[in-house]
Amino acid sequence: MTVLRTKFFAGWLLLLAAAVAVADPAVVELLSLGRMNDAISVLVNRNDAESLHLLSRAYYATERWDDAVKCGERAVALRPNDAYYHLWLAREYGQKAANSNPMTAAATARKAKNEFERAVQLDPSSVEARLDVAQYYTEAPPIMGGGLDKARDQAAQVAKYNSAKSHLMLARVAEKEKQFPEAESQLRQAIGEAKDPAEYWLELATFYRLRGRLDDMQKTVQTALAQPGRPAETYFDAANELFLGNRDFPDAVLYLQKYLASGGLVEGAPAFRAHYQLGQIYEKMGQEPAAVSEYQASLALASSFDRARKALNHLQ
Repeated sequence: MTVLRTKFFAGWLLLLAAAVAVADPAVVELLSLGRMNDAISVLVNRNDAESLHLLSRAYYATERWDDAVKCGERAVALRPNDAYYHLWLAREYGQKAANSNPMTAAATARKAKNEFERAVQLDPSSVEARLDVAQYYTEAPPIMGGGLDKARDQAAQVAKYNSAKSHLMLARVAEKEKQFPEAESQLRQAIGEAKDPAEYWLELATFYRLRGRLDDMQKTVQTALAQPGRPAETYFDAANELFLGNRDFPDAVLYLQKYLASGGLVEGAPAFRAHYQLGQIYEKMGQEPAAVSEYQASLALASSFDRARKALNHLQ
């Protein structure tokens, strides 16, 4: 996918700055702004647990999986009882596995499973950790520790804290089982119970796109954007849905521009990826000079982001 938020491992870029004991708020701000070059330059020579953890997140965002894992492992070694560190290391192992050759991917994926489970063990009330481990159980085969009954159990546990997330987890299980009416029903229940439903409208838009119901996808994206108090990153995700659905490219451009100008940038939707996405859309629209400019803007913020580098080289 062009944006890192995949069904498997990808939803893990959400809420990145939450629930962390922050040692350096200035670095967290750099990550939220998507200024990865600056964040890495500040962190790379530090050896404390929090700096290594934040550095692993910067490497994760720019898809430097090996570097992310190395820093994540060091952070966990220094602070072994921090559930959030284990959660992030699980995500880093997960993406490394997803981008490895089959000979090594299975062993790395098992490490991800172990870290997810350790995060839940350390913080049983963490909805974020339970959501991630449920996603692993949903997607991974039984030989790698997956299992839909395990995912359903996590949904039952999450229902105690967040009913909307519980319905989201059950929707993903139903989708895996190809029980599509049930999956849609669970997503609509999540929307009905969520305090901030824009996120779940976009989950429903993704569901429609994957089913080929593109008109429904477009309508649902508009509904998400119409929600009162919706966060700025809704623009980012809405643009991604339109791009992946090959619909309304001018609107997708407008949404990304609004996001970049919003003052509400978040680490889960970093500015360098917004610029990269704009480049991708401009390419599809046949506007190559504009695409080049956006790829250059992406690399100015994250020079090691290979997707933008390769896209730029393709046009020059």
